[in-house]
Amino acid sequence: LSPAIGWLHPVETKMEVVSETKVAGGRLVRAKHPSECTKLPMTFAIFVPSCVGPVPEKGWPTLYWLSGLTCDDTNFSTKAGAFGSAAREGVAIVLPDTSPRGAGVAGEDESYDLGSGAGFYVDASSAPWSANYKMYSYVTAELPALVEKEFACSSSLKSIFGHSMGGHGALTIALKNPGAYVSVSAFAPICHPTNCPWGEKAFEAYLGSVAAGEAHDAVVLIRGGAKIPGEILVDQGLADGFLDKAGVDQLQYKALETACAEAGQKLRLRLREGYDHSYYFIASFVDEHVAFHADKLRAARLALATETRDPPPSAAAKGETITCKAMVAFAPKELLKCCDVLVAPPKTGEVRVKVVANALCHTDVYTWSGQDPEGLFPSILGHEAGAIVESVGPGVTTLAPGDHIVPGYTPQCSEPSCIFCMSPKTNLCPRIRGSQGKGLMPDGTSRFSLPDGTTLYHFMGCSTFSEYTVLAEISCAKISPAMPLYKASLFGCGVSTGLGAVFNTTKVEPGSSVAVFGLGAVGLAVVQAAKMAGASRIIGVDINAAKETVAREFGVTDFVNPMDSDEPVQKRLVAMTKWGVDYTFDCTGNVTVMRAALECAHRGWGTSCIIGVAASGKEIATRPFQLITGRRWCGTAFGGWKTRTQVPQLVDKHLAGQLPIDAYITHVLNGVEKTNEAIHILESGECLRCVVIY
Repeated sequence: LSPAIGWLHPVETKMEVVSETKVAGGRLVRAKHPSECTKLPMTFAIFVPSCVGPVPEKGWPTLYWLSGLTCDDTNFSTKAGAFGSAAREGVAIVLPDTSPRGAGVAGEDESYDLGSGAGFYVDASSAPWSANYKMYSYVTAELPALVEKEFACSSSLKSIFGHSMGGHGALTIALKNPGAYVSVSAFAPICHPTNCPWGEKAFEAYLGSVAAGEAHDAVVLIRGGAKIPGEILVDQGLADGFLDKAGVDQLQYKALETACAEAGQKLRLRLREGYDHSYYFIASFVDEHVAFHADKLRAARLALATETRDPPPSAAAKGETITCKAMVAFAPKELLKCCDVLVAPPKTGEVRVKVVANALCHTDVYTWSGQDPEGLFPSILGHEAGAIVESVGPGVTTLAPGDHIVPGYTPQCSEPSCIFCMSPKTNLCPRIRGSQGKGLMPDGTSRFSLPDGTTLYHFMGCSTFSEYTVLAEISCAKISPAMPLYKASLFGCGVSTGLGAVFNTTKVEPGSSVAVFGLGAVGLAVVQAAKMAGASRIIGVDINAAKETVAREFGVTDFVNPMDSDEPVQKRLVAMTKWGVDYTFDCTGNVTVMRAALECAHRGWGTSCIIGVAASGKEIATRPFQLITGRRWCGTAFGGWKTRTQVPQLVDKHLAGQLPIDAYITHVLNGVEKTNEAIHILESGECLRCVVIY
């Protein structure tokens, strides 16, 4: 196998990669292998999304596409245009051939609707076809086993769709294998093949009789009681020449519609005026089919994860001190050192967790650099993470070993006596703020130490640069186990902060104008949220011109580089908008930029939100007249989200496909000892988020 395909499993195989191509956020691989079913070499293609993190726990959710008469795997890959949507949805697409090739059967290459390119997705039982034409077994068993082994495709999260003969194959395979496929859809399928010339010819040849083909006829199967959970999606073009060619209807969608209605099978039949049988038709609606399947696959993944919650990482260690690896900051700007550290068991109201992944945040670097007035050394930094509860201390009632969590540096005690938790105006619960600021747990002590007895300070109540850490129960957001923890880490700080600045703190309205100063991960999260909120104009401001491309992908409509002109950037933005921008956001931590963001806010009602954390001792300044004339200056911490109740909601929105976050992960490293490298990558300016998987 080509070494360029880094995400293939290193296993013994007779599969040969024919070609590999980068396309639309993933890789398209074409391969061939000796088939046990067909006794001949078979060629197939597979699209796999670019893997910025580990392969999903249960493998890639996978769509199987079955092509129509005369086609092979290349028709879909070159004409359908589906790979971009598949990459965005995080699903793989497998493209088998439509028949064996070179079986040596007399006449197999003489007719477009029998033999080569026309296997009809059945296992032939009549000679001479029976020796090689076993496309049903190949598509349902042999090929799935191969791609599950070689490309980490899921065996439990798969769906199927196809066109014409392939639509027939998709429908009948799903109907004959209840539970094997999460969902099914088709473009212009041959719905009732025992009642049309194409099907009659194929069944007579392959199976010995048309009657034998009833076991592979969607209409007959549905009439006989076969059912698919949920709905079948079918698109049919009304200008399709095969609906009435010389008085013959090869497709018979009305028969399928009637059969489904009589049997109570849900069918979403969409009749498309003016569309024919070609790939132009498929390309027009294939993104909708991919989204249809992705939605069903997400729901299935969630159900599977709920049924099979992870066991505790180390149940045997409950109540005992754990020794693990951690990156320790001994002094400002001094490289972190990978050390064996002792992690004590949790005390009252605490939990000990196994950190699965940690995303580097500029706040970590800010403290490590010595600019943080609360920075303490020696300490274990880190606060954006995904983790699994290992053990719980006395009095913990909301978490149990095995639960998946996102640590929160902004706790939420939820006590009725806490006016902050009870108020919808803030998320700043002060319950453990005193001890957290001192680098200690609520009882005033640390759970970390070195083997020589040296005490290590906690950081932001999280300290996730360690393979294990101890958290206050009120600092843990319990999330769906369906969420990959390397992605969940993003909701621990930066991305959530940017989203919340728009949704919670400023409440940007549809049609508003927005300016975002600083287009790192936080700034792009502001852009993403502003676009979701319906902002009509989003101005991105950054001194790094290279950020314009990705910023526009997130939703920026105008890009301004302050270095391109001697004119103050606030004057340039006011000139662009006449009276200023409705909402401005500083994501830089630079007090000069904070002033510029305020002074380009709209006269009379503009709001400017400070998100970036300034260096110790820095102060903001502007002329009072700027505020007197209607501008409002505000700030946000963690975007105003209440950790325990609202972070799980953000995760659920991502799982539902409503809040994409994958694009923030630009780098992935493996092993806690890679944290120094991650810091270097983050400081390079070429990174949004670097996730370190432990």
